[in-house]
Amino acid sequence: MDLTHPTPVTDSSPPELSLSCPVYRLAPHSLDLHYDAAVMRKAGPVVPVQLPGGVPVWAITRDATARAVLRNTCVFRKDPRHWGALQRGEIPADWPLIGLAAPAGRSMVTTDGVDHWRLRGPLATVFTETRVRALRTSIDIITKKLLADLADAATVADDGIVDFRKLVAWPLPMTVISLLLGLPESEHEALRAEYEVFFDDTRDPKAALAAIEDIITRHLDAKRRHPGDDLTSALLQLPQDEQLSTEELVATVQVLLAAGHETTVHLLVNGVLALTSHRDQLDLLLQGEVSWDRAVEEILRWQPPTANFLMRFATRDSVLGDALIRRGDPVMICYAAMGRDPDRYGPTADDFDITRAAGHTSFGHGPHACIGAPLARLEGRIVLQELFSRWPDLAPAAPAPSPSVLMNSHTSLPLRLSPNHTHEAGAAK
Repeated sequence: MDLTHPTPVTDSSPPELSLSCPVYRLAPHSLDLHYDAAVMRKAGPVVPVQLPGGVPVWAITRDATARAVLRNTCVFRKDPRHWGALQRGEIPADWPLIGLAAPAGRSMVTTDGVDHWRLRGPLATVFTETRVRALRTSIDIITKKLLADLADAATVADDGIVDFRKLVAWPLPMTVISLLLGLPESEHEALRAEYEVFFDDTRDPKAALAAIEDIITRHLDAKRRHPGDDLTSALLQLPQDEQLSTEELVATVQVLLAAGHETTVHLLVNGVLALTSHRDQLDLLLQGEVSWDRAVEEILRWQPPTANFLMRFATRDSVLGDALIRRGDPVMICYAAMGRDPDRYGPTADDFDITRAAGHTSFGHGPHACIGAPLARLEGRIVLQELFSRWPDLAPAAPAPSPSVLMNSHTSLPLRLSPNHTHEAGAAK
């Protein structure tokens, strides 16, 4: 599907679907995001759904349709000023998803075209494959330390169960992105607490967002006084004609922090759950028959870190699939539905198969494709390979799902490490 020239609206193409009549209502405490995704996908490639809080949105459920939308930043733009309902005052100011649907400040998340590239361009020189590969040694060292700490925690736990998310999956990417940004470790715990509120669909994010912005503002002030060899200092020292405003700097660092850790947390947690529930696939990896790179790609397809992504806004009326999208309508990209789209992956779309080589769109597509994807892939491969090399028989207890319709996540992942390997790994510290 090519939306360079969207189908014109005529009297002969009346809509059968309407935002006022959602085909499905998403709830933050859903027990199965993939059931939700399957229902939406079955209803069509473009369907009206209702987000928590009663906010209507068009859900894009098929991979080809979504890729076409993601490419066409002329018709579907990121700037919330194009959101009709928001401009009419119909979206409550305390809506828990407002910080993700309509982020404040100009950043590469809220802009398109020349403005988007001006904000993204300086970062593109950092998140290259070459620069990311140079981080491998640091990621290896951090991973080994965190896994040794995990082993030590298991030896003193009464039941031998440790929280992999808390002790490894969260601190690893936060430590790495903080190294890139020059952010001190003393801020990590506060950021963890605030981001947990920010990504919780049931809680008002305003106070958490203000706290995150305060941390970033203080960090920028510190780097102005004492610049270093880090990305924040580089952003502050851009040439005069490329410099970002303070508002843009705060928004940009905030985007980097969120994207630089949140996606990888879910990749790691979902990867452990996928592999421990498919031991035959794990055996292929441990025997060297399939690469860990391939496994990471299948994890990303089968369990994308982001289930649904907010938001793009139509700049003019056009027909998409069977739906008439009106100017000002919001559009949501449904990565969980796309990852198991039978139109792309055939009759085995629901199967977890690390030998699959069909690719995925879980990191986005087009100008807004995730700039940190190479880093997330590297972190995922290093951590999962090291974890299962040490404890091939580890077993998860019941993970706690996160109250979110947007993130495919868990608030904890209890693991029982193999007794045969716990002492050995702890001694290796």
